[in-house]
Amino acid sequence: MTRISDEQLDYYADRFQLLGIARAGIQLDRYLANPERCELMARFVKLRLERRRVSFTQFCADPELFEERAATECEPPLASQQAAILRCWQQQDTGVMPRQHADPTHGPWLDEDDLIDIAELLAGWRDECEALPHRNGAAIEPMRHHRKHRSHRNASANFKIRGA
Repeated sequence: MTRISDEQLDYYADRFQLLGIARAGIQLDRYLANPERCELMARFVKLRLERRRVSFTQFCADPELFEERAATECEPPLASQQAAILRCWQQQDTGVMPRQHADPTHGPWLDEDDLIDIAELLAGWRDECEALPHRNGAAIEPMRHHRKHRSHRNASANFKIRGA
């Protein structure tokens, strides 16, 4: 362990506070051991580059490039934002309106004639399911093909038919 003077300690402690390095999860003793690398790590965490799938070693190779990219590119959406995007796409593709948005004026792609009520859609699916044949309470779809006659295939392997 190396000793540093009080002036250096004050300088680095002030810099540690000013740069907000503690927010990156770095403690003062670790910062004092390697200030340059810890400042890079704090910049990396502040830019949230791990969300863009950039590793710290890639950032250390060219920090200015990644800072420029972080300033110009949009961050990927959060999980809740992604869920909202998917709901909008589903609404746009199917024309089904969620219940909390019964007013069709909130989107430019919505036309009142194209909208389907979710209750009507579910009732239609339920009716279609009830029309199908059931086995043990579960709906099954009827077979669309005919079974092969057993003498056509594998007759040579069936010893009852061959009389063996």
